[in-house]
Amino acid sequence: MIEPLTLAAIPFLMLVAGAGFLLGWWIRGRHITGRELTLKRNFDNRVTAVEDDARHVLERVKADSDVRWKRLEAERDRLHARLSRFEASGRAPARPQSAARRAGKERFRSRPSGSAAAQAPRETDDLKRIKGIGPAFEKRLRELGHKTYRDIALWSARDIEELGEGFGARVRLTEWSARAAELHRGKYGAEP
Repeated sequence: MIEPLTLAAIPFLMLVAGAGFLLGWWIRGRHITGRELTLKRNFDNRVTAVEDDARHVLERVKADSDVRWKRLEAERDRLHARLSRFEASGRAPARPQSAARRAGKERFRSRPSGSAAAQAPRETDDLKRIKGIGPAFEKRLRELGHKTYRDIALWSARDIEELGEGFGARVRLTEWSARAAELHRGKYGAEP
């Protein structure tokens, strides 16, 4: 049989067990919350460290770019001063050229002076109307003595080959020649 003291102790023991369960649950919750807070602090610290590193890298890049910008400005000023000296002396600065380009200039400086060349108009045409020729190519062609559509339309295969060395492979010289012939016919009403 059960003693009466133990029967009276059962509700007390249940109350103690329930209080222990609640206390354990509360402590476990605090422990999990504490772990979450620790993880959050660690994450925040890492994010702050990454932000600081990024800020330092940006500051270094900005300092480097400022130094390079100042060098470029100094170089620009030096070149302007050098150009001013050339302009004041009345002579243009020498432009570096490759051997092929120098040889090409010498070959095409003078055009043949036959009856066909005597009939050619001596005015200059707008070479930029030829697809692929912009201001830079037009200037280079004029320097080489090709100032009219007729000059370009009369290019031979050898001329195109030699010019191709100086202008590069991207230039479609045969297309330029055909288009120049069309423009010459349209402007002057005659074959080049």
